[in-house]
Amino acid sequence: MKRRTVLAALPALAAGGLPAVAQSYPTQPVRVVVPGPAGNALDALARLMCDAMAKRLGVNFIVENKPGASGHIGGEFVARAKPDGYTLIFGSSTTHAVSPHILTELKYKPVDDFEPITLAAKVANVLVCYPGLPVKTISDLVAYAKANPGKLSFGSTGIGSNLHLGMELFMIMTGTSMQHVPYSSAALQLDLIAGRIQLLLDNMPVAVPNIRADKVRALGVASLQRQPELPDVPPIADTVPGFEVGAWGVLMAPKGTPTAIINTLNQAVRTALALPEVRDGFLRQSFHPAPMTPAETATFLRGEYDKWAKVVREANIKVN
Repeated sequence: MKRRTVLAALPALAAGGLPAVAQSYPTQPVRVVVPGPAGNALDALARLMCDAMAKRLGVNFIVENKPGASGHIGGEFVARAKPDGYTLIFGSSTTHAVSPHILTELKYKPVDDFEPITLAAKVANVLVCYPGLPVKTISDLVAYAKANPGKLSFGSTGIGSNLHLGMELFMIMTGTSMQHVPYSSAALQLDLIAGRIQLLLDNMPVAVPNIRADKVRALGVASLQRQPELPDVPPIADTVPGFEVGAWGVLMAPKGTPTAIINTLNQAVRTALALPEVRDGFLRQSFHPAPMTPAETATFLRGEYDKWAKVVREANIKVN
């Protein structure tokens, strides 16, 4: 046992000298809960990251899927876990910023009951339209929507989803009014291509193939900068300053986990995300590595949580 502890500490020491109080951590496998099903993008990112962290810290990082209740079964499990660094959560924008304002009967606080370790990755949404719609830019869209209030429709993957709330934010920021059409099937993409709905603030991995095949028209990416997947598509923020909508993954521990352990894990994630094989794996999912310090991550999470709370409140969104 002593031999294993010493060996586990060696990579950390060689990589830059972690605090002495953290050198005894970890000494046993670390469980990383993904609050969603196996095989989705969040799960794929977690496994890539955890494999690299295991090599860095010398113990296994075991990914455990706990789907259900929009990810909040896994969230509650980790929030109630012992704060010793051996049970973590790889949460998402859905589980820790968006759906908590829709699912009001949570038994834990999605931000306050966790210690942020680091944001791991981000991916922007992209606003696409039916090619027959007579608009080619965000300015065109805003002008058309104002001239035709309530006549345009946009789809989403359900009330309170990232796709839905992103468009509610767009309408709030541009003073426009459009009709929301929620979907629960693959017909969402087919109906957009056929023109039965006109707009979709889509996930980048889903949208890009349809854009490249000229099945839909890209109007703007929902990030503050252009995206390498769509270098010719300008940010919506160029026309609607500050508009930003996307998905992200964040690694967190239960509240009260010692700072030394948080810092050890933060450095391990940063090292993992710098590896070409991890970075390329993330990019295949259209996610871009985006590590932060724990303090920066805390600020980011609070900003996202408050942002979507305001959108839900102003748009008066409720789930029946």
